Amino acid sequence: MQAGILLQDKTGHNLIEFSIIIPAHNEETRIVTTLKETADVFEELNSSYEIIVVDDGSSDGTCESVEEFISSGPKYSRKIRIKSYSPNMGKGNALKYGSSFAGGKYILFLDADLDLHPFIATEFYRIMEAKNADIVIGSKMHKKSVLHYPFFRKIASFCYYIIIKILFRLSIKDTQTGIKLFKRKVLEECLPRVIVKRYAFDLELLVAANKKGYSIVEAPVKVDLKRQFGRVGIRDAFRMFLDTAGVFWRLNLRKYYD
Repeated sequence: MQAGILLQDKTGHNLIEFSIIIPAHNEETRIVTTLKETADVFEELNSSYEIIVVDDGSSDGTCESVEEFISSGPKYSRKIRIKSYSPNMGKGNALKYGSSFAGGKYILFLDADLDLHPFIATEFYRIMEAKNADIVIGSKMHKKSVLHYPFFRKIASFCYYIIIKILFRLSIKDTQTGIKLFKRKVLEECLPRVIVKRYAFDLELLVAANKKGYSIVEAPVKVDLKRQFGRVGIRDAFRMFLDTAGVFWRLNLRKYYD
């Protein structure tokens, strides 16, 4: 399933201030809490917003939980929409698909599991405004980040950072943390160039944005791991390596992102 361009109203103007895209795969037990916490943050911010949940081929009751919350939840639940498809196609595909329905001037990518609390987004917005950045991304390697998750995950993140540093020479240290804030124009230009549908999606999007000259700023995060075990297994890690190699090939040999 492919995503189209980001939406605007009939006059060509953006409809709202913030669009929050939340990809979800089998998040039945967490998704309503995530929606409540996210909505609370943006209600406090007192800006217009929408929350778009993308049900990425879930086999549990993720979609039903969201629909029930929208129909019977508090008043702000009317600002929440859910888009579903099947089968599961990966987090990157979900983000790209969800963005095709976004009407916001600013677009936030946010993981569904609350490992990263949505209150971080308010600081991202402050940083974006203060530094006139086009993109603000969460970085587990920022010196002010607070990480409550296993040591082996820290080692894996560091190893991937070294690979990215060698292959792409990006100025950023962490491409994979699941909270990112974009100005709309970045996604309008760069998302159509993104091919990867799963874990290396973030890398490819940032490589494309960097190639186009957009400014990227890293910001600290607080990570509180909610799952006892991660979802990325050996097969996923191998696929991520292949996708990373594909981005390198497209960048340096095909000049695909020029």
